[in-house]
Amino acid sequence: MKGWDFVYSRHFLRQLVIAAAIGVIIIWGSLKLLDMYTLHGQSIQVPDLDGYMEKEAGELLSTLDLRYVINDSIFDETRPEGSIAWQDPAPGTEVKRNRTIYLTTVAILPEMVPMPDLVDLSHRHAMSILETHGLTVGRLEYQPDIARGAVLKQKFNEGAIEPGTPVQKGTAIDLVLGEGLDENITLVPLVIGMAREDAIRALNRAALNVGEEAIMDDHEENIKVYLQDPDPLDGLQYVQAGTTVDLFYRSTDVFDFEEYLEQLLSVPMPNLMGLSPREVRMILEESELEIGMEAFEEGASLNNARVYRQEPEYQKGMIIPKGHAIDIWYEPVEEAAETKPEGIEIDQM
Repeated sequence: MKGWDFVYSRHFLRQLVIAAAIGVIIIWGSLKLLDMYTLHGQSIQVPDLDGYMEKEAGELLSTLDLRYVINDSIFDETRPEGSIAWQDPAPGTEVKRNRTIYLTTVAILPEMVPMPDLVDLSHRHAMSILETHGLTVGRLEYQPDIARGAVLKQKFNEGAIEPGTPVQKGTAIDLVLGEGLDENITLVPLVIGMAREDAIRALNRAALNVGEEAIMDDHEENIKVYLQDPDPLDGLQYVQAGTTVDLFYRSTDVFDFEEYLEQLLSVPMPNLMGLSPREVRMILEESELEIGMEAFEEGASLNNARVYRQEPEYQKGMIIPKGHAIDIWYEPVEEAAETKPEGIEIDQM
């Protein structure tokens, strides 16, 4: 039989059809088995495990035919220790049965850092070093020493702490500083309106300690300084370094600090028209305002001048921020006398 005759024979065609059918069946069966193995078309939505404890997360994943592995831990003081902080895949992701979910938990043991060596550093430099190590400043004490403001000792729990000693992150370290040979006086900073952490940092940088602290609202979240004692708003407050400043707080959840500060840190606009340079300085100092530009017209001098213009202009009931600068223009006293406001006496000098 010739080759082409065999190809077109019934026997060959029958065998070819049978082979093709078997091939189709094998392919179809393989695909079905693959679908069954991979659960094609079936998926599980990954739950949100944020905040779950490891045991709770494990039980939930087990009911969904999912596995988990704890692959990392982090330190986070705002979350419960041992709780889930992060997961991969993310919540809501569609995955297959038996998929492994990788979890990151909040560390149970506190994070430890080595105590830095602060001796002989300035107290401001020491504060910066402590902050970079995740530590805070505790009490500031002063001892007579020629090195004013330098760290003489570093202490924890009333005892000295050596450099390199492991300490828990966030620990407050007390500093003993040199007092210097002369009187160590510092200016109390204004911390009203600051968050607690910022206020304490500002006082420490001014070589002062925090004294009594009290929250004046039922809310203890989002607190800011409402009052302080000594209060720089009552005038410049100079105190001995190491003095305590009492802080009283209110919560921004129930108190409008923006309006409070606007009223607290503002003064009425003074009417300076017709006043002498000396009177202007006295009034602005009492009002906690600044002198901006001063312009003297021809013939006007410090002893022979009166205000004929001020900027901003005076308006009854007008309020301006403390520390604002006012520009002043003077003219000779003879010209000012002609247009002086009522109630202001102008001396002919």
